[in-house]
Amino acid sequence: MPLTSKELMLIQDNISMCESNIKYLQGCAQLANDSQIKNLCNQMASEEKNGLQLLIKHINTAGQQ
Repeated sequence: MPLTSKELMLIQDNISMCESNIKYLQGCAQLANDSQIKNLCNQMASEEKNGLQLLIKHINTAGQQ
């Protein structure tokens, strides 16, 4: 089932937010002096990247329908 234009717009907004979150978390990891905080920020950035890939997959799947 193809996505509506509103659904597509919402997914694109979420993609932008994910990209911003990834950059922010990577920046936090670089600035962190504590190794636990650095690892946590890197882990969160990785999880956010997984979510980003899922959103992109939805857009690509919708475009093929």
